[in-house]
Amino acid sequence: MLALIAGICLASASLALAAPSVPGPTTPRSEVPAKYQWHSTDIFPNDDAWAAELESVKADIPSLTRYKGHLSESAATLLAAEDAYFDMGNRLYKLYVYAQTKYDVNQGDSSLRQMQGRVAALMPKFGEATSWIEPELLTIDPEIIKGFMAQNEELAQFKYYFSELWRQKEHTLTAGEERVMALTGNIRSVPGDAHEALLGVDMEFPEIVGPDGDKVPVTVSGFSALRSDDNYVVRKQAADAFFGTLREYQNTFSVLLDGVVKSHIMTKQARGYDSCLEAALSPDHISTDAYKMLVNTVEENLPRTMHKYVDLRRKVMGIDGKLTFPNLYNPMIKGVEPEYTYDQARQIILKALKPLGKEYIGVLSQGLDPANGWIDIYPNQDKRSGAYSNGVLARDIHPFVLHNFDNSLDAVSTTAHEMGHAMHSYFSSHNQPPVYADYTTFLAEIASTCNEALLTDYLLKKYDDDVDMKLLLLNQRLESIRLTIFRQTLFADFELRFHEYAEQGNALTADYLNGLYAELIQKYYGPDFALGQDDECEWMFIPHFYYNFYVFTYATGLTSGLAMADEISTHGDKAARRYIDNMLKAGSSAPPLDILRSAGVDLETPAPILSAMDVFERTVEEFDKLWTSKYGRK
Repeated sequence: MLALIAGICLASASLALAAPSVPGPTTPRSEVPAKYQWHSTDIFPNDDAWAAELESVKADIPSLTRYKGHLSESAATLLAAEDAYFDMGNRLYKLYVYAQTKYDVNQGDSSLRQMQGRVAALMPKFGEATSWIEPELLTIDPEIIKGFMAQNEELAQFKYYFSELWRQKEHTLTAGEERVMALTGNIRSVPGDAHEALLGVDMEFPEIVGPDGDKVPVTVSGFSALRSDDNYVVRKQAADAFFGTLREYQNTFSVLLDGVVKSHIMTKQARGYDSCLEAALSPDHISTDAYKMLVNTVEENLPRTMHKYVDLRRKVMGIDGKLTFPNLYNPMIKGVEPEYTYDQARQIILKALKPLGKEYIGVLSQGLDPANGWIDIYPNQDKRSGAYSNGVLARDIHPFVLHNFDNSLDAVSTTAHEMGHAMHSYFSSHNQPPVYADYTTFLAEIASTCNEALLTDYLLKKYDDDVDMKLLLLNQRLESIRLTIFRQTLFADFELRFHEYAEQGNALTADYLNGLYAELIQKYYGPDFALGQDDECEWMFIPHFYYNFYVFTYATGLTSGLAMADEISTHGDKAARRYIDNMLKAGSSAPPLDILRSAGVDLETPAPILSAMDVFERTVEEFDKLWTSKYGRK
C-alpha cells in the first residue's frame, strides 16, 4: 500500500545531501543487489522443493474429509479436525507466498504467474474438502461443544470461534451448498487478477518530457512520483498521459469491476444478507451503520476541512482560478525535502517509534534490516507497484514486505506504514493460537497509520524551530489525512454506491462509473476544484475496489491510528503497553470493535472521526498562519 502520511528528513534543506541513485521502475531485476531483496528461500530453498510440497499438499487435501461425520464423537476428534484444517491452510499459504514473492517482483515472467496459478487451483480443492466442517458443527448441540471445551484446554481456545459460528448460523449454508461456494473461488478471483495483469504488464503508457528535456517513461509504479514532481509541466503531462491511457481501456475496466460486484451479489443472495455491504462487514461483527456513519460524518465536515484545504493550496501556489489535479499532490513547500538512503530512513523510524517500547523496537529493528529478508526494498522492471505487507507466515518464518523505495519522503513513510502491518502480524501470530493468529480487515490499517502518526509527531518536535521544515511536515500531515481519511472515504462512498446500483439490477458501465466518480470528486474537493478531461478515470487503477469494501478500513484505520498515537504521546508507556497487549497481540480473538475499545478507541461513536476532522482543520489553520508570517502574503 502507498504511504499516505508525513515526511522525514535527516537535516535541514541547506545541509541535506542527495542520496545515491537507487534502482528505478525500469531497472532489470538482475541489477538490483541481492542484499536488498526479500528472502524467498526462507520459505522453500528452491523451486524444486516448492514443487514437491505442492504435490504433497495436493495428495493430502482429500484426507481432511476423514473427520466428516465424526466431529461430535469427542473433544479429541474435534480438536484433531480443527488442527488438521489450520495445518493444511498454513501449508497452502507457504506455497502461495513463495510463488507471490517470485511473481510480484517479476510480473513479466509468465512461468511465475503459472506458479501462482498452480497454488490458486488448490484453493477450491481445499475449500471443497473442508466445506462440510461448519455446516456439521452447526448440527451439533452447542452444549455438547461447550462440554468438549470444558474437557480440553486446547479446544477451549476455540470459544470465540464457536460463538461467532453460532452468531452467523443463518448465513451458513448446507455442506453441499458450501462446497459449491468453495468451488467458485478461482472464478471470483479472475477480475482482480485480470486488473492486476492489465495494469502491471499489458498496458503501455506514453513517455513524457522531463524537466531536463529527456524522455521519461510513465508507469503505474512511477506515477505517484510524477504526479508530485516539483515541475508543473511534468505533473500535467503525467496526469494527461496516465488518465488518458486509462480512458482507452474504460470499457474493460468497467466489465472487470462489474464482474467483482456480481460475485458479491451472488454471496449476498446465497447467504441471505440484505446487501453486499452487510455480507462484507457482518463476518467481522461490524454493522453497516458504522460504515455509513463514517461516510456521512466526513461529508458533513467537508466545508470546514477539504474545501478549506483546496483554498489553502490555491493561495500558497498563487492560483487565481480553480485548483486542478496537477496541483493537488505536489508539496506546497519547494526546495526543502531532502533525499536519503533506506538505511538512513530506517534509523529515523526506529527513533520515531521509540515510545512503543523495547519489545516493539527490538522486533522492528530486526524486520527493517535488509539482511533478514523481510523487505524487497527497491523498484525494478515488471515489479508490482506500490507496497504491501503479507504477514500470514509471521509465526513460522517472518512477514514479507514489498516496497518500491525511491529516496522520497513518501517512501520512508511507506516503510513505517508497512512495518506497522508486519509488526501487527508478528505480535498477533506469536501471541494467539492459529485460529486467531490473523487480524480482521477492520483492524488492518490501524497499526500502520499509528506508526506514521508517531513518525510525524517526532519530526514536528525535532524541527519545531525550522519554519520551512515544519511547513513541509504540516503539509505532509494534511496530505496523509486527505489521502487516508478523505480520499478513502470518497472511495468507500463510491464503492457503496456502485454496489447499490448493481444490486438494483443495473450493469456497471464506464459512463456510469465515470459520472459517479466525477460527482464525488466535485463534492469532496468543493467548488474551487476543477476536474481535468480524464481525471474521472482515476477509479480504474485503484486495486482496492477488488477487495470487497476494504477501503473503509483505511479511513477508520487512520482515525484510530491518530487517536492511538495521541494516547501514546500523552500517556507514554502505559498507553503503549495497552495498545500492544490489547490490540497488536489480540489477533482476531474478540470482536474487532471490542479489541479497539480495549486499546483506547471507541469507533461506535463519531467522536474519533470528528477529532480527526478537528486535527485536519487546525493543521490547515496552523500551516496558513505560519506560511503567511514567513512569506508575507495575506
